[in-house]
Amino acid sequence: MGKVYLVGAGPGDPELLTLKAMRLLKTADVVIYDRLCNPLFLHLTKRTAKLIYCGKKPYHHAMKQEKINEALVEYGKSEGEIVRLKGGDPSIFGRVREEIDCLERAKLPYEIVPGITAASGAAAYAGVTLTDRESSSHVTLSTAHRKGDHGESEQMAGFTKHGTACFYMGMENLPFIKKKLLEQAVTLDLPVAIISWGSYGRQKKIVGTLSSIEQLVEQADLVNPALIIAGDVVSRAPAESWFEKLPLFGKKILYITEKPFSFEKMVEFTSRGADIWFQEVGPNRDKRFDALTKKFLKENDFTDFYFENEGSEALFKTKC
Repeated sequence: MGKVYLVGAGPGDPELLTLKAMRLLKTADVVIYDRLCNPLFLHLTKRTAKLIYCGKKPYHHAMKQEKINEALVEYGKSEGEIVRLKGGDPSIFGRVREEIDCLERAKLPYEIVPGITAASGAAAYAGVTLTDRESSSHVTLSTAHRKGDHGESEQMAGFTKHGTACFYMGMENLPFIKKKLLEQAVTLDLPVAIISWGSYGRQKKIVGTLSSIEQLVEQADLVNPALIIAGDVVSRAPAESWFEKLPLFGKKILYITEKPFSFEKMVEFTSRGADIWFQEVGPNRDKRFDALTKKFLKENDFTDFYFENEGSEALFKTKC
């Protein structure tokens, strides 16, 4: 019998991955990962580890939750370590309770490994402090709805009165959130920030008010994953955060190499604000990443290309 680890990968910045999460990724035999994990973390795994994508987009799931539960039980019954890698913290809107229930029914051992949740990570990297002695004495984390409830019973006005509201998975619900807040006598000038891809070099932030935020989102073409922060703390944040001032912030770099890269090499770029992907080329490359790299290259445009040497450049140009 194996053991299942329900692991939080944090918001995206590699240096926000916990030491325990890193250790488990290095020893895992199977990694079942979702869309909100930084895929760079998969490069920490041993070459024999099986990588299974179970990502979910709005209205499109690579694997439904029931199938994920079945996979956890199936692999958990075999020998070895199984890592279920989730973005942020698995216990905060990560549907971890459903996975725990299925593991307990199957009498399989498991551990929960917390991670830095999006509200904490994205806010910090956007320059927003969630609490403030002058304007916020509490923080509410919400998805604005519960299963089968559609948010009709939520008393959202209390979220922002002398406090801060963080809405997860809120982009599709933004019109509803605005409507409910206004119905509950929240003023149109309530400060609101939306942070997309928080803590990545591609982070995007827009700041407005309850009155203007929908139009600003449309103009900015902001996409999921995104966190909505509402409250007076937003107005106290600097226009440009410490992260957005880093020298490589906004750069999307493709690093081409003939050999596996190290965590230290990854951090060399991300610690300066870059959004980076490593592509291994040549006959000895780790072929587990071929499909993932193809997908990543299709979905992203890069501002800079780094070649480790002339050999890697030649192999890249010949598509080897």
